[in-house]
Amino acid sequence: MRTRLIRLPVFALVLAALACSVLGSPTPTPPPNPSSASQTPGGPTPLAELTATPIGATATAPASEGANLSGSGKAATPRLAFDAQGTLHLVWFDTSAREAGDYFHRQKAANGDWSKAESLTTGFDTLYGDISLIRDQGGQICAIFAAAKSSGDPATIGLYQSCQQGTTWTPAVKLAITQQTGVSLRGYSPALGADGTVHAAYIISAGTEYFDDVPLTSDSTSFAPSLVIDKAGGYHVAWVSLGTASSAATVQYRFSSDQGTTWQDAQTLSTDANAPSGGLARLVADDAGNVHLLWSDGNVYYRLWTPTGGWGAPAALAGDQAGPNPALAVDAKGLARVVWQREDGLPYVVQSAGGAWSAPRAISNLASIEPQIAIDAAGATHVAWLANQDVYYLAVP
Repeated sequence: MRTRLIRLPVFALVLAALACSVLGSPTPTPPPNPSSASQTPGGPTPLAELTATPIGATATAPASEGANLSGSGKAATPRLAFDAQGTLHLVWFDTSAREAGDYFHRQKAANGDWSKAESLTTGFDTLYGDISLIRDQGGQICAIFAAAKSSGDPATIGLYQSCQQGTTWTPAVKLAITQQTGVSLRGYSPALGADGTVHAAYIISAGTEYFDDVPLTSDSTSFAPSLVIDKAGGYHVAWVSLGTASSAATVQYRFSSDQGTTWQDAQTLSTDANAPSGGLARLVADDAGNVHLLWSDGNVYYRLWTPTGGWGAPAALAGDQAGPNPALAVDAKGLARVVWQREDGLPYVVQSAGGAWSAPRAISNLASIEPQIAIDAAGATHVAWLANQDVYYLAVP
């Protein structure tokens, strides 16, 4: 059996260090590990100073390359999502304003221009890991991130939420995801329950999988969870379980029909022939009640879950354009579109009615790190990614 190299994205680097894996990252220096919270990071830079940095620049670039939305050369971890009003939101981590870094936000209404960048985290000493965008019950966009307001006070370490209201953002509120005092969340994936409660799948210790306070694994070889809630209220979690010297890594999956109180036994969704060797196991729930899964072993694999049929057979999407870190979005008809990472361009495939997939085509000439994808109400595709430590964006009709 051939040796498989696990290439983790920025927000999984903390786990990789604890698992003693030797891994590389093409992105800028990520936010620090919570274990270093006692160290004093650089002080915050007033938001007014941001207008003098490249981050506030107008986004202009040839369509074949995309528009540079950060302009700092110090960006990482882009995330892209639409709110219920059709406004596109972009967030990313950037160390151009202060050494400790901040999460910045820009937005674009339909047929409008991108807003100038604003920091969402000037009131925090330290940022940990990833940031996610989800909608609240009113359809407004919310940013969820792990951080510490005071680097000298472990009680301020936690998962925080700030939601947009009109043209402003609410003060960041610490979420009661877990009752485990002092546990830092990492590799987390949040989702909004029907009652408005934010839930999350995440990793603790060396790699034990949790949903809120419920452990989903008994080992410590897991990373990169993905949590979604389907239209009927079913909870789905997928993650990658690291292999051993004699066994391949696997994509694992559990389902809950009672809002996460109890869970079905874990199910393996990959085989030795398509065992994950890079990127994440990513889940997306659609409006028809189905759930879509994506993972990578160099090639990119896709499976569809339906309430009546369970998981369908895997499909290989990448052909000779293989690469890690795939991302998935689903249109109003329940058809998927996928991008993934390559050093010589940005591959893109589209699912047609009946489930067939197009051949990969490059939609940008730039290298593409950690690409993200979203689809608007009119059916256009929007993509953000990293190239040369900047965030680039383009729309595909």
